Amino acid sequence: MQFNNRLRALRQDSDLTQDELSKALHIDRKTLSNYETAYRTPNIYLVIKMADYFNISTDYLLGRTNIQTPYPKKHK
Repeated sequence: MQFNNRLRALRQDSDLTQDELSKALHIDRKTLSNYETAYRTPNIYLVIKMADYFNISTDYLLGRTNIQTPYPKKHK
């Protein structure tokens, strides 16, 4: 599954509108819409922010694995 489909599915499964998620991520709703339609691709920092918001791994969000569980964070 591609990034845009994963993002849309996560948002819908969380019962969020594009407006609600875009506000939570501090981005414009149109920008989020562009990500969900694969018109644009977010930068790596926003991908990490999205993964943290949904408590999933970036690999899952990027379609590299079907395992949603995030990796343990290393504390310095």
